[in-house]
Amino acid sequence: MASSPLIRTARLAARPVARAVRRHILPRVLPTVRHPFPEQVRNVRVVGLLSSSSGLGESARLCIESLTQAGCTVSTANVAPLFDSDDGVAYPQRVSGPPADVAIYHLNPTMLLPSILRAGLPQHLRTYSIGYWAWELETLPPEWVEALRFVDAVMVPSRFCQEAVQAYTSKPVVVVPHPVGRPSADGGAVSRPSDARFRVVSIFNLGSSFLRKNPLAAIAAFRAAFGESDETELVLKISDGARYPIERDRIHAAIAGARNIRLIDAVWDRAELQALLASADVYLSLHRSEGFGLTLAEAALQGIPVVATNWSGSTDICPPDLCYPVDHALVPFSDPHPAYAGLRRARWAEPDTEHAALQLRRVRSDPGEARARAAALRAWLTGYLAQHDYRGALREIAARMPADGAPAAPEAVARS
Repeated sequence: MASSPLIRTARLAARPVARAVRRHILPRVLPTVRHPFPEQVRNVRVVGLLSSSSGLGESARLCIESLTQAGCTVSTANVAPLFDSDDGVAYPQRVSGPPADVAIYHLNPTMLLPSILRAGLPQHLRTYSIGYWAWELETLPPEWVEALRFVDAVMVPSRFCQEAVQAYTSKPVVVVPHPVGRPSADGGAVSRPSDARFRVVSIFNLGSSFLRKNPLAAIAAFRAAFGESDETELVLKISDGARYPIERDRIHAAIAGARNIRLIDAVWDRAELQALLASADVYLSLHRSEGFGLTLAEAALQGIPVVATNWSGSTDICPPDLCYPVDHALVPFSDPHPAYAGLRRARWAEPDTEHAALQLRRVRSDPGEARARAAALRAWLTGYLAQHDYRGALREIAARMPADGAPAAPEAVARS
C-alpha cells in the first residue's frame, strides 16, 4: 500500500546504501548450493512482487494461476513491500503447506538476493531454485550475471530473452511465455465515448523505465497521424506516477493540453484494465525494447489490432504479418534507470514515429482489414500460448539434467 511521505523520503535516502549492500556484500556472503532436479514436482513456491501493479507483479500472479490450474500445490512469498512496490493488488496468499519441490523467483535478478533473505534462506538452500527473468536487451548487466550463481535454472518469457541469458551460462534457460488467458471484462471503468471516437490505447508502468516504454514516441506518432482531430483519442494509462513525478511531467509537457490525448495515472485491477483494452480501436506500443510485452498480449487476446515496434521479445507474440509492425533503427542503448547499472555494449530500437503514424492511419482507414488481422493474431496467439506452459518448461529443465541426475557442470560465462 502507499506509504507516508516521511517513510518514502527515508527509503529514498537509504537506497544507495541498500544498493551497495545488494551488489557488493550479499553476493560474497550468501552461500550457493547446486541442486539435482526433483524426481517429481508437485509443490511449487512462488516468490515475487505479488501485490505490485507492475508487469513483474502481474506475471507472478499469472504464474500462480497457471501452476494451480496444472494441479500443483502453490505456496507464496510476497516481497513487494521490500522494494516499496506494494500497491495492495490482491493475490492468492498461501504461506504454508508441504515443503516445496521447486521455488520460482518471479522477479528481476537485482531483487533476488534480498528476496532470498526475506523469503527464507534455509528454504532456498534446500530447494531447487528457478529464476523467472524478463530481460529486454541482448546483453546482461553484471548484477544479472552474478545472480546466475544463486539459481539452478532460468525461465524466460521469449526467445529473445533466452538468447540473451543463455550466452552467460550452461544452466538450463527455457522459454515459458506469460500465461495470458482470454480476458472477460465485466463492466469496466472505461466505456466507449458517446461520440465513438477512434481510440488508441497504451498502458505501462513508469517504474518499468520511462525511456524503454517510450511514451513520448507514442504521443508524437498519434499527433503525426491525427493532429488534434476530435474524431480521435489517445488514452495513456500509467501507474506509479507519484513515484516518478519528473517522468509524468514530461508526458504532460508532450501532451501540451491536447484535448484528444488523455492521461490516466491510477492503479487498476485486471477487470478495469481489460475494460480499457476492450474499448480500444488499436493498441499502440512504441517500446525501445521488451522482454515479452504483457499488455500487447492482452490486447491481442482481446482481438484489438496492434501497432508495435518490430523488435525484441514482443516479436514472439506479434508476428509482423498479423499485426502492424513499426520500422526502427537499432541504436546505442542509453538509460540512467538503476536496473541497467553497469551495462555495456548494448543497443535497442528507435521506432520510426512517421511509420507508426502511417500504421495508425491504416488501421483507421480500413477497419475491415484491421479486424481480420486482429482476429488472426488472436487465434494464432491463443494456440501459441497453449503450447507453452510452466509444466512443459519444468519437463524441459528435467530433460536437460545429466543422466545421473547430478547438477549441471559449473557454468561457463560466455561474455563479461
